[in-house]
Amino acid sequence: MTIARKSHQRKKRQAVKEPACLNIGEWRAATRQEVVEWVTRDRKPKKKKGGAILAVRSRLRPVDIYCYLKARFGEPNGFQNFLRKDDSDNWIHWDYSLKAGETDVYILGMSREIHIMVGEALTHQQWRDLIVGIRTDYARIGPQKSTVLQSLEKFVVFQNKFVSIAGLCADLHAAIIDAPAKTAFPKRSQASRLKTLEKAMQGVSTRANDLFGNCLKLHLLMPVMAEAFINMVILMFTRDEIRNAPEAYQAFIRAKIPDRLALLSQHCDGFARDIDKSTNAYGHFMRVIDKRNFALHGNVDPIREQIEVVYFDGRRPLFNTPGNHVERFFEHLEAIHRPEEVVSDYEAVHAFLWEITECLKPRTQAFFKQVIGDAYPGFEVHKKRATRILPDHVMMGMLPSMLYDDDLDVKW
Repeated sequence: MTIARKSHQRKKRQAVKEPACLNIGEWRAATRQEVVEWVTRDRKPKKKKGGAILAVRSRLRPVDIYCYLKARFGEPNGFQNFLRKDDSDNWIHWDYSLKAGETDVYILGMSREIHIMVGEALTHQQWRDLIVGIRTDYARIGPQKSTVLQSLEKFVVFQNKFVSIAGLCADLHAAIIDAPAKTAFPKRSQASRLKTLEKAMQGVSTRANDLFGNCLKLHLLMPVMAEAFINMVILMFTRDEIRNAPEAYQAFIRAKIPDRLALLSQHCDGFARDIDKSTNAYGHFMRVIDKRNFALHGNVDPIREQIEVVYFDGRRPLFNTPGNHVERFFEHLEAIHRPEEVVSDYEAVHAFLWEITECLKPRTQAFFKQVIGDAYPGFEVHKKRATRILPDHVMMGMLPSMLYDDDLDVKW
């Protein structure tokens, strides 16, 4: 065999040599010195096909790969781990600096993406092999990975209905407060009355459609908002002996509003005193609840809800109140929907909810204010406790040249 042929075969074998990072079972955690060297390395851009960075957003679950890496290598050892804040509001939540022989393997976890960086260029097929290889290796350390998973706190994210409804109520309240003033019907001479009357009618009609619709919505929603607030107090602070007794807990959350309020300080932790039933805010709040019950049950009481008196002589209506008939009609609508009363009720409900908060101990009160304002809090499944777990904002970062796993030109 000639020297040229041997050289060609040697080059061919080198060309098909598998990248070191694909030998996943041989990975090891980088030493502190190796981490420093990796962070301070020369970052010249790589131009080989495939690049050296892949963002995985569909083929790896963040919790799975985190438990796998922690089971194999212990706590995250990447440089970003020393930069992150000790809360859930970070761009990068964890990272591992690893070695495959002399090749660097860097894996970091964002909220829902896993970014993998390796010190050698990979083809699309090799990136696919790397991801499949990681998933396949889960089984090798299955018991250890399962132990890590079981050590984690498990939360479910749920919607805080109080925040959603309170936002709607606040918008309705603002719209009612800022509604235009009543438009006076014209009282001029006949020559100019028609055009002025048409303009006045248009203004009154537009105001009525917006204002009275908002009044009805706020009237129906504000008691629901208050009950959602009370139920969040119960969810967060119910004592374990009540929470773990299904019948007692169901009786608590299904009790009528006055009874539920009386039981808060008895069945919940964190209360410094009972709800004071002698305050004006409590009395006004209970009147709102009574009106809510009346409305939601579709009750009809003509005397209680009367608008005006009309007499009849046979089929001839005889109105008790004189005036402009159209103008009186809109006055009746205002009497039904009572914008000023709705605003007063709304503000009284908020005053009473503040009184409930003031009954909590200072430390409990501070915690409650954090959670009650969170639109999507978390509920710890095992301890059955609600708390704030995620920041209010949603954040992600993208690089224009970033390659994603679902962009790979491969068959999965």
